[in-house]
Amino acid sequence: MKNIQYINAGAGSGKTWTLTDKLAQLIQDGKTTPSRVILTTFTDPAAEEFRQKARVKLVEKGLHDRAAELDSAMIGTVHSVALRYIRKYWYL
Repeated sequence: MKNIQYINAGAGSGKTWTLTDKLAQLIQDGKTTPSRVILTTFTDPAAEEFRQKARVKLVEKGLHDRAAELDSAMIGTVHSVALRYIRKYWYL
């Protein structure tokens, strides 16, 4: 897999800001779409915070359609993202 970003840093170090900025730039440059994004966090509140901040960043860049598509991104805890894949591909 290409384009994997891994950020390991302490609380308050700017992980969410860095990731939302990178995501918005990739989408703005046409290098990805929300439906091709997988982002995992340790907690549900962190996942929701990322989703909301990413949506705001996309709107700020004038990417309203892409902001509306953000629900198609796989954003959640490791377990919730894995569960979405299991539910989608259980028959394989």
